[in-house]
Amino acid sequence: MLIDLTRPIQAGMAVYPGNPAVTFENVQAASATTSALTKISLGSHTGTHLDAPSHIDPNGKGTGMYSLEQLCGPCEVIDVRTATRVILAADLPATTAPRVLIKTANSDGNINEFIPDFVALADTAAQELLKRGVKVVGIDAWSIKKKGVRDNVHKLLLDAGVAVIEGLWLNGVQPGAYQLYCLPLRVDLDGTPVRAVLQ
Repeated sequence: MLIDLTRPIQAGMAVYPGNPAVTFENVQAASATTSALTKISLGSHTGTHLDAPSHIDPNGKGTGMYSLEQLCGPCEVIDVRTATRVILAADLPATTAPRVLIKTANSDGNINEFIPDFVALADTAAQELLKRGVKVVGIDAWSIKKKGVRDNVHKLLLDAGVAVIEGLWLNGVQPGAYQLYCLPLRVDLDGTPVRAVLQ
């Protein structure tokens, strides 16, 4: 069984404040002599997406640095819905997989609504995950970093080469061991939408 963790991309969908809106423009309609064509406009951090070091560092590498071997493989989904504002190291249950997806109260909300006070990681949780040797960290938040808080979560993980997946949708997903398949667009940017699936 495959479980899709990807937020649907649709015109007018919720995006992080300041990010480009998603728009679809009908360039050409299907007819007896033409085929349909649509222009899609969206930001590189739309919906379920991958962050790269260049997201925070002008000299950092882009999403092309992440191999499919890093992004796909054994993973654990952990449930930290008891954390109400930020996730601390003490909130993280034990894990052994190299890829960890974090389910929070964010997945209990509306998939099409931006919640400004979303739950995100604190520096201590990022440091703990690094100690465990993870190479992928995913979260069901609009950002792995708490909005309006000055911290080093992005820098800690991205500088260590950890792939950060944001905007997952984990409603109904039970904690446990899975295989993760995270397939980004084949571009080399500060971020890119992905299709993320569990098996």
